[in-house]
Amino acid sequence: MKENSKITEDDVKEKIRKKNMIGDYLTYPVMAINFLKSDKKIKPLYYKYNNNKAQYILYFAPQIKENESAKKQVIIYIYGGGWREGNANLYKFVGRRFAKEKYHTILLGYRLTPKYKYPCQIEDIFEGLSKALEVLKEKNIDYSNIVVIGSSAGAHLGALLVYNKELQKNYNIDNNIFKGYISLGGPTDLNVCTNEVISAMINQLFEEGYDRKLGNPYNYIDGSEKTRVLCIHSRLDPICDVQNSINFSNKVNSFNDSLADCIIFENKKIYHNNLVNGIFFKDMDNEHILDKVFNWIDSL
Repeated sequence: MKENSKITEDDVKEKIRKKNMIGDYLTYPVMAINFLKSDKKIKPLYYKYNNNKAQYILYFAPQIKENESAKKQVIIYIYGGGWREGNANLYKFVGRRFAKEKYHTILLGYRLTPKYKYPCQIEDIFEGLSKALEVLKEKNIDYSNIVVIGSSAGAHLGALLVYNKELQKNYNIDNNIFKGYISLGGPTDLNVCTNEVISAMINQLFEEGYDRKLGNPYNYIDGSEKTRVLCIHSRLDPICDVQNSINFSNKVNSFNDSLADCIIFENKKIYHNNLVNGIFFKDMDNEHILDKVFNWIDSL
């Protein structure tokens, strides 16, 4: 830095963000250990919805005893990974966790960037949901109470699933089935996704020249929605800025007051990975965030 250069507020924020990135990286070893030792007894059913290896869904039956009933909410979960990493199989631990809480749960797989550019991802999500509804219908499962949950990039796709009415019409999806939407550290307003980490991901997601407004969930909120919203974020998230959740929930509430809830954690040990993924392991959920998620879902 030059001797006479002035340190700006943005410089300070970026320095803090990079420090928080180190904290985020340090959560990965614990995550890996929990992943390896997690219970794998619950086996999902696998269904293809197209020919690509990523185009499939996983159905987890609720774990109920003979005298018990499944919960009425059906969970549709979309995993994250910057739109470029992962697959639904890697996130079976999420499906198992919801199944143990007696929810019918479906994980949606989708094609990844950079090979497949947007809108391939959201097209897959809609096709995956269509297949999911077909499977639920075959099993005589009521799907009029769907809760869409997404982690990180999955929350971005989940918001588009719930809020893009044009695509819902194209895929013959009734918006009224979406009773709840939950974003776990998601980029729900691309306008504030400006740091170097998430900017690189977004640049890889969209083809050069593509109108990114079409891929921004924030732009699809118009006040006609009745879906309850829960945005959960960490103030220290070094990848996806907390302002995403603030902006998204505020816009929802600007049309329908109290329709959206926004929970922001100030804990110095909660970053990105241990919020969007780690909460599904009890050893990593010291703030009992997942219990808050379950309670919120059950209130719908």
